[in-house]
Amino acid sequence: MTQNLPRFPPRPTDTAPLYPADELVKLQSIMDNRSGQQQQAPAATPPQTPKRIWIGRAIALVGVAVVSGFVWWVLQPTDPVDKPVAVPQKTAGEFEFTTSQQLPEPVKDSDCAAHATSKTQAFLKTTPCLQLTRALYTAKLPDGRTVYSSVSVVRMKTADEARQLKEITEQNGTGNVKDLVLDKVVSVPPLNTLANGGYASEVRDREVVIVESDSPVKGDDALAHNKEMKKVSQDAIRLASSIGS
Repeated sequence: MTQNLPRFPPRPTDTAPLYPADELVKLQSIMDNRSGQQQQAPAATPPQTPKRIWIGRAIALVGVAVVSGFVWWVLQPTDPVDKPVAVPQKTAGEFEFTTSQQLPEPVKDSDCAAHATSKTQAFLKTTPCLQLTRALYTAKLPDGRTVYSSVSVVRMKTADEARQLKEITEQNGTGNVKDLVLDKVVSVPPLNTLANGGYASEVRDREVVIVESDSPVKGDDALAHNKEMKKVSQDAIRLASSIGS
């Protein structure tokens, strides 16, 4: 007699595998590829620290400053090679005066009487000056003639003495301080003095400015010539400020 035995679900080993063998091989291959890609992936860049960020910004600012400075330098105008030299203030009046090449620098002397004549010399012997400064200038007339001007600055001890000296030199036949041609400091042939041209004088506190001007080439009218020379001398008085005393 046949006994009816109980039935149980089959064990896994008794049935076919959950994945065919060829599917397992594919799955293993896929897993191996992914593992290799993860190992070859470049390492992530570490985040920058605040110190690195500050250094980077500083370098960038320095670069901008250097470039800006270079651009500013390029845009600056270039100074001309022959830069004009400042001209002395000798053209503020009617005539343009130039220092004579014969006497580039003024001459000075403390013995004024030795460089004077007649009553002017006598006065300077009893009333000595402090210093005599003389300079020679040239100017061009409209017709092209050259005029020579001897500018003398006599410094006295007081303003009253300066006033007295000026009064004496303005009188006829009282002599004067010698011009540079008369004193043979310079030579302007055929002239032996500038006193026959035009005369002008001025008192500046303790100083007396005396100017005598003449031209080697005179005009036909003697009176007109002297008048023109006097005009030059009056304009040359301003040169006393540039020669000092």
